[in-house]
Amino acid sequence: MAKAKKKSKKSGGITWKARIFLIVTTLLALLFLPTSMLLFFGMLPSLVAFFMSAKGVGARASTVAGMNLAGCVPFVFKLWSMGNDFEASVDIVTNMNYMAIIYLAAAFGYMIDWVMTGIVSSFLYQKGLARMKAIKKRQKKLIDMWGHQVSGLQQEATEDGVTPPES
Repeated sequence: MAKAKKKSKKSGGITWKARIFLIVTTLLALLFLPTSMLLFFGMLPSLVAFFMSAKGVGARASTVAGMNLAGCVPFVFKLWSMGNDFEASVDIVTNMNYMAIIYLAAAFGYMIDWVMTGIVSSFLYQKGLARMKAIKKRQKKLIDMWGHQVSGLQQEATEDGVTPPES
């Protein structure tokens, strides 16, 4: 019986906690429909980043979502100060200046991801080069101490100029 439960989770079945979360989220979205509409259109770049990333996880999706949400928050507050009605939400969503600010915040998230990826990869590359240099230095010490046989490389040609066959 335990195998059957494990198998259903692996086959993509949704857990009861996820179902409750989806039901509560849907009810809240309907209850606060003007805010939900603003966040839906404002957070579209985050949805794109989420679905374009591998399995929906990763630094890019979270970075874009964080910056995108930061761009949406001032307009959510503006919506709430205007009465949180559907007409005010439509006014904000159809204002190209407001949406440009929101989407530029998401673009800034993409830029942060791009810059940090370059910095981290450069750092890791330099760390790898330093590690390789340390290994070669240690290898040279071992060869000096124990002889060329410990290197695992073929020895140089014998006195008659013929390289011995590998065994």
